[in-house]
Amino acid sequence: MKEYKTIYADPPYPQKIIGKFAERNRRALELPYNTMSIEEICNLPINELADKECHLWIWTTNQFLHDTFHIIEKWGFKYLQTITWIKPSGCGAYFVNTTQHLLFAYKEKCIFKRGRFKPTHFKTSIPKGHSVKPTQVYTMIEDISEEPRLELFARNRREGWDVFGNEIPKDTQRLITKMGGNFTPNGVVELGLNGSATAPPKDFSSTEKSFV
Repeated sequence: MKEYKTIYADPPYPQKIIGKFAERNRRALELPYNTMSIEEICNLPINELADKECHLWIWTTNQFLHDTFHIIEKWGFKYLQTITWIKPSGCGAYFVNTTQHLLFAYKEKCIFKRGRFKPTHFKTSIPKGHSVKPTQVYTMIEDISEEPRLELFARNRREGWDVFGNEIPKDTQRLITKMGGNFTPNGVVELGLNGSATAPPKDFSSTEKSFV
């Protein structure tokens, strides 16, 4: 099985939408994708895909920050650093969340053979859509972390990367086959080894989406 030096993940956390639609501006009534429980995310066999010098970059929100440290540990990695994305606007029930976090971890050895001394925060304009991450993050990761590279829960293909995501079914199917899993008739990916992934994304073509 192929072992990766870089794994980049944006898990579909079980985020709950709260508040009345009238108070939510352009935000959607429900998430435009299916989610996974924290247990399901933890049980993905990511450890088997990682080289001993693998770098892990994993997105999280303020709500799931605590859970993400458990995910990192369950996947067989050690936490090292938090990179914070500062947005121009946000939402929240108690505090206005204008930040999101990219956690960096490593497997057995923390080795930086490429770039280092990068800042631990960055700012952007309004995101292009709900849960859409800044493209400059790819540049930062590629400056620091080596090939081969894998993106989990990807939405688009990127040159030089293997990708896993329900929005890229052919690439995902090839990767799942390598991992010893298979696709069920309803589109759910079964990884085996106590792991699972979500069904294909919901069709929200006629629904207003969040831009915060």
